Amino acid sequence: MSTLAIAYDAAIAFVILAASRAVKFAGQATARPALGDGLWAAALAAGAALAELAGGPAGRAAAGVVVLAVLATVWIGAAIWRVFTVEVGRLAFDGMAQSRSFREPEEVDWVRDWTISFYRDNPGFALLPLPVIGWLAVPFLPVHAHGAARVAVVAVLVAWLATTSARTRASCWLGCALAAALAPAASTPPPPWWHLATVLALLPAGRLLRRRGLLRGSIAGDCLLPRPWPAPYRPSAVADGWQARPPRRSPYAGALHGHDVLLITMESVGRDHLARFTPDGARTPFLDALYAHAVVSPRHVAPSPLTTNAHVLLAHGRYRADGESQVHRLNAAGYRTAYLTSARTSYYGLRDILAEAGYETLVDRARLGGHVTDRELPTAGADALLADLPAGRAPLFLHVHTTDTHVPYRVRDPRFRRRGDGRRERFLDALEESDDTLRRLHETLVERGVLRDPLIVLTADHGESFGQLGYHFHATAVTAEQTLVPLAAVHPTLPAVQIPWSSHLDVLPTILDLTGVAAAPSHGESLFHPDRTRRLALWVGHPMRRSTSCYGLIDGERKLMIDLVTERCFESDWEDRSPRSLHGQERRHAARSATTALRRLGLD
Repeated sequence: MSTLAIAYDAAIAFVILAASRAVKFAGQATARPALGDGLWAAALAAGAALAELAGGPAGRAAAGVVVLAVLATVWIGAAIWRVFTVEVGRLAFDGMAQSRSFREPEEVDWVRDWTISFYRDNPGFALLPLPVIGWLAVPFLPVHAHGAARVAVVAVLVAWLATTSARTRASCWLGCALAAALAPAASTPPPPWWHLATVLALLPAGRLLRRRGLLRGSIAGDCLLPRPWPAPYRPSAVADGWQARPPRRSPYAGALHGHDVLLITMESVGRDHLARFTPDGARTPFLDALYAHAVVSPRHVAPSPLTTNAHVLLAHGRYRADGESQVHRLNAAGYRTAYLTSARTSYYGLRDILAEAGYETLVDRARLGGHVTDRELPTAGADALLADLPAGRAPLFLHVHTTDTHVPYRVRDPRFRRRGDGRRERFLDALEESDDTLRRLHETLVERGVLRDPLIVLTADHGESFGQLGYHFHATAVTAEQTLVPLAAVHPTLPAVQIPWSSHLDVLPTILDLTGVAAAPSHGESLFHPDRTRRLALWVGHPMRRSTSCYGLIDGERKLMIDLVTERCFESDWEDRSPRSLHGQERRHAARSATTALRRLGLD
């Protein structure tokens, strides 16, 4: 293979990477090709040539498989991002494989169906595998046919490019022109192996420059490797206010000593999804009745919009599950502790999180048997709970988590199918049905004596995005849609008051304070302390990758959000009103503050 043929391969690879980037980030600044895309294209071409030099046709075939895998990841990743605003990584493909093996089909088929719908709506991009496979097949044709085959590949690539949104990118057409000029190159002896190795060495060199902010990365490299932090982390032994501490006693300490507690978390329900806060939101009579007599927080923050992280934040009152949880303290104080849900908690490690938190009784889908939904919680769920709870009349701490409002938003009862089949419409219908389910469950638990005069605390694990700032679903960004959730604490002993703000870190410390149980060290405090520090670290967790993709910081009334995928940095208020993009020194300072907080807490 000649040097010109290798350059041809690099040009083709660059067009594919640049076009995929344009489709993935359509309408955003990051849609422009980066120097990193050129480095990866050159490395893919040089690597294939080096493999052929070392192993002949077999080596070339093996290299072709690797190149195909890289480009397939980019192709699938672009579609996943456009549909879900989630960037895939190796963890995502591991999770998909496990989901297909161990989960009910309806739990995962919606991911496949919605991704296929994207390809159906973008047929040009869906056909990308055709020019890729044709290009990779050229070296295995007779030598005399290489020139004509390369020209044919360029023609197919040009036709393909014209059908995608990348057709407006001049760099893609320049890449095609370069490939066309190089296509007829005659086969000559390949360059020395060390020339090819030098090209491959540019990848780690580029990675180093990427970490230092001197080079924009490739769409391929950023899919396959962790994205670098936008600011260095400098550990300090000096106390910086992020340490967990024993919560202070409030004026209401012990006011509900020995009372049962019902903690309700609703799946993916943001504050503004309720008609109480937004005119076109879901109508929720049961939740409204609780709010009418409750301690309420209009700005309650779920610091991480991911269910597993939310459970850690709630159960421990800390950012991480390290050491004794608040549930352990309730156990030690004589409380029976139980968790009830229609979900299968073995998915995504939730069962392990609940066990580490110290819940004594777990009733989930595995315990209930068969395919149950939230609608069965007031019947089969209550029966199983009564059967499994320890005998006696010790006070009960019960955490109930409803799940039908999780994507793909399931509406079981036809009475609640009111709005149509749009994504947000179906979600609001499911939320109204969940409100009715919670009403029935509460009535059942009280009537059957499971709960007696309980303190009821209602919130959600996190919210859900429907397009705000360009994001969708949850665990994709730390926007207000995903992090601001309802909070109401109800008991006749407590005043019906509004507190300015709160977070998941405060929920269990408040419950333990009210019940007179000494809390474990926490990053939160009782809601009844008006002087609580308004500072929170925000992060989306690791839903698809081994490192977070979006994180931020709340400090006073200021909120920072850094998106490592789109390379955006915003400053706004808690509600994301009038977000302002940060640049230059201001951006570097914001990135340093948020990155230091995140890594100081071990959340990276």
